Amino acid sequence: MTTPLSDFDRWVLRPAPRTAPLLRLICVPYAGGGTAAFQGWSDLLPDTVEPWFLRLPGREARFREEPRTDVPVLVKEAASVLAPALDGPYALFGHSLGALIAFELARELRRSHGKDPVHLAVSARSAPHLPLRHAVVHRLPDDLLLEALDQRFNAIPPAVRDDPQMRALYLPVLRADVTLLETYVHSPAPPLPCSITAYGGRDDPEFGPGELDGWQRHTASAFRLRMFAGGHFFLNPCRAELVTDLMGDLYAAMIP
Repeated sequence: MTTPLSDFDRWVLRPAPRTAPLLRLICVPYAGGGTAAFQGWSDLLPDTVEPWFLRLPGREARFREEPRTDVPVLVKEAASVLAPALDGPYALFGHSLGALIAFELARELRRSHGKDPVHLAVSARSAPHLPLRHAVVHRLPDDLLLEALDQRFNAIPPAVRDDPQMRALYLPVLRADVTLLETYVHSPAPPLPCSITAYGGRDDPEFGPGELDGWQRHTASAFRLRMFAGGHFFLNPCRAELVTDLMGDLYAAMIP
């Protein structure tokens, strides 16, 4: 019989537990993605940093759960589980939808649990106070939803289109994640006390420097923008370079 996962292990995959980490790095995946989005990161991070990959409902070990469609509900659930385990400094990284979730998770951990991150890294997502630039698509029929997202990001696997079983597994999660993005309403609040770095792909048609620069509004500390070669999913081909760059910020946060 399989032992049920604890609440913490339902929400967090710890691929490389560290004996005495100086910092925990919470990584939040993009829409439709899971912890595999950060494959290889554990090997690139030093022993002083313990990666925590956020497991969102509806996928991987939680595929039987209903995916969430409301950002405040999602981050309140996650924060209530993460906060008791955060007994030291932590930082967050999120890509695309993950950037938005990471930002709101940082605010919820601060607001409800008194735990501020030492750094927030956001990737391939415009600042949360900026309006959507594209038409709302989360209510479209399946084929039209896939077509709209593939035209925008060029990232829908062919198997999802051609394999009914794959489509049945993947589409509800993808639709829920797009709903998270498209129904999100930004609530003004004091800026985070930690530094923020925004990352983008130079060939990303959705989010260029103009949209990424807006993140500066949400920090009372330092802000930095870094662009990489590639499109919306530059984090895959630029994995090593991205993690190395991020580590510079994390070292600065750990040793001010």
